[in-house]
Amino acid sequence: MAVLSPNTFTSKSTGKQHFYLTAGPSNEPLIIFLHGWPGIALTWKYQLQAFAGLGFYVVAPDMPGYGQTWTSKDPGEFALEKLVPQYLELLEHVGRKEAIWCGHDWGCGPLWAIANHHPEVCKAVVGMSVPYRTLELGLDYMIPYLDRELYPEDEFPYGQFDYQVFYQENPEAATRQFESDIPNYVRLLFSKGQEKGSRERSFTTNTRKNGGWFDGPNTVVPDIPLEMTVIDEELRSELVASLTKNGFHGATNWYLNHPANEKYGLEKGVNNGVLKMPVLFIHTEYDTICQTAHNPRAGLQMREHCENLSEFVIKAAHWGMLECPDKTNAGMVQWILEKVRDWWPGPESRASVL
Repeated sequence: MAVLSPNTFTSKSTGKQHFYLTAGPSNEPLIIFLHGWPGIALTWKYQLQAFAGLGFYVVAPDMPGYGQTWTSKDPGEFALEKLVPQYLELLEHVGRKEAIWCGHDWGCGPLWAIANHHPEVCKAVVGMSVPYRTLELGLDYMIPYLDRELYPEDEFPYGQFDYQVFYQENPEAATRQFESDIPNYVRLLFSKGQEKGSRERSFTTNTRKNGGWFDGPNTVVPDIPLEMTVIDEELRSELVASLTKNGFHGATNWYLNHPANEKYGLEKGVNNGVLKMPVLFIHTEYDTICQTAHNPRAGLQMREHCENLSEFVIKAAHWGMLECPDKTNAGMVQWILEKVRDWWPGPESRASVL
């Protein structure tokens, strides 16, 4: 099993420290993995180990607000226009000019922004759960593509993204709620999903009405057994340590830049937002929030703006890379061999899978 090595670098433009994991031979093709809310680099551990074992060089940073990377109580520090240059610096720091970039959840924010603004550093890109031309452009670019049969506009104007409006209206309350019981919220947030989650209204639909996630600030957080989650003890411990150290304010701040992100995405992208490099999108079918597998509208703008798009579905909830790591990895391997074959590692590694 590949060894995951800890590393740090300091951004030249901001002076802020970033932490990242690496594995695999440093002279082989690079894949960079960007995690989402409220994770850490280690949430990609099954992909890091698998692709390093195939001969790739893999890198996964703790994103800002998490783990051992910098955090801030200033929401503006988490705007994509501020973050993207720091990931270009990470690429330069590891001595490369391009990579396959892979993102999940809020990791798809900088992922899609990098692809839109700096296609020259993208050999190819992989997004999981969050389609292109949605989150990275702000909340107003997500609402038009809701499943209105499931979320009638007069009753649920923001659909399952009601929680994101709650963040904007009362970010302190969102932060306080999760900080009130970090160990049990970690188990709850990383609990296994159910098949019905893909076709039922999300529990996040009434976040503003309830005054917070689940039942609001008075939520009694269950002590969920670890085996009912998608994490093991190692990852659970690291997640709790990360969120205890940093709190949730950095995690919340990712949600507080929708207008700035929209302006950045629409006014400063290239090629009118059209991506020409190979793009893979992985649907998490049982996802109760992203709900892309059974709502064709959710990926409409992605399909219109990607010239070389592939898609596949895994039968998992939101944390697909943790719940179904083998299927996630196999789908990515097949896609790389079909669409980015020249990015496969050297002859010895290539021979092992052909």
